Amino acid sequence: MHTISPTALLLAGVIVTLAYFVLVAYVIRALRSIRRLPAVIAAVTGLVGALPAILYALYQAMNATV
Repeated sequence: MHTISPTALLLAGVIVTLAYFVLVAYVIRALRSIRRLPAVIAAVTGLVGALPAILYALYQAMNATV
């Protein structure tokens, strides 16, 4: 079985977090129209609401392999 170094997991977490914020920025840019403002607010709220679960899963994966 292969072990993953904590540095590699930290790097993976940083990449996932950065990709997540790029996705949020893309959604905001794509839905920027004033008529779609409620859709933008709902989409960003959903994405930001999912971030703690993503970070917690990465944290648990790091603790499981160490």
